[in-house]
Amino acid sequence: MAPVHGQSGLLAITAREPETVYLDNTRITKYVNSGILDGWVKKVVTDKERKAKLQSVKKAKKSSKKDKAKAKEMKALYQKMSYQFIHIQFDSKNFRYKVLESYYYDKDSQLIYRDINASDWVTVPVESTEEKIMRNMTDYIQNNIEYVTMK
Repeated sequence: MAPVHGQSGLLAITAREPETVYLDNTRITKYVNSGILDGWVKKVVTDKERKAKLQSVKKAKKSSKKDKAKAKEMKALYQKMSYQFIHIQFDSKNFRYKVLESYYYDKDSQLIYRDINASDWVTVPVESTEEKIMRNMTDYIQNNIEYVTMK
């Protein structure tokens, strides 16, 4: 999946409903000692995904006050959001990942929200978008080592 020239920008990971995800091949780092892969992903929100997310928010409104407030915030966000950039790390040895930060943008590329709370390590689900991202990142590093930051 790697391009002929290593610094082309965004590589398509998934391009089917409900999501379109790209790997930013200009911002990939491999931590040599730990084997951690670090990179950025662009996720475009499709109408189908927006509708599904808004449906799940409706269900959450029947929960506690805290969950209702979060659901209201997510509803407003998904109504405006066009795409997001996600800073993600993969521990491919232990088949897990964590999200470090996310930035949400509207259709005019204006930042509308940011989440800088790093998540805990989570197991990479089989046949998931995260698995595809991890495999594509690994393949890109192997095929384009000269374009990857090694630390």
